Amino acid sequence: MSLCKLTVRFEEPFWIGLIEREDGDSYSVAKHVFGAEPTTPEVFDFIRDHWNDLRFTHEVQVEVGESKRINPKRLRRMIEKEMQSAVGRGTKAQQALSEQREAAAEARGVLSRQQKEERRRERFAKRAEKRKRKHRGR
Repeated sequence: MSLCKLTVRFEEPFWIGLIEREDGDSYSVAKHVFGAEPTTPEVFDFIRDHWNDLRFTHEVQVEVGESKRINPKRLRRMIEKEMQSAVGRGTKAQQALSEQREAAAEARGVLSRQQKEERRRERFAKRAEKRKRKHRGR
């Protein structure tokens, strides 16, 4: 069963739409910036007209576990311990968006390094050509 959820919230200075898609044990998320506070008809129009334009993150596998009653004190200690650690900070949607942002940054870094190497090779070729011309007396 597939489940989609749209959450509209205010993140200074814009209104953000967070679209979560969960299908069985896979989970992906997309983010849309509305700008000004969207009205209900605007949100419905966005879903109708721009659903196919959304870029969802790669699917993350979600572990479905059995729910077992946990002692409230133990639960509180577990929550405090998790809050202290940097791992798992934020919601699933925030973590998925963070992974997507890191992947995009890594891709930009690779492209930037390639462009820098190409510029370096071009400068070297220019210097070598200039040396040849000077050696020939031109």
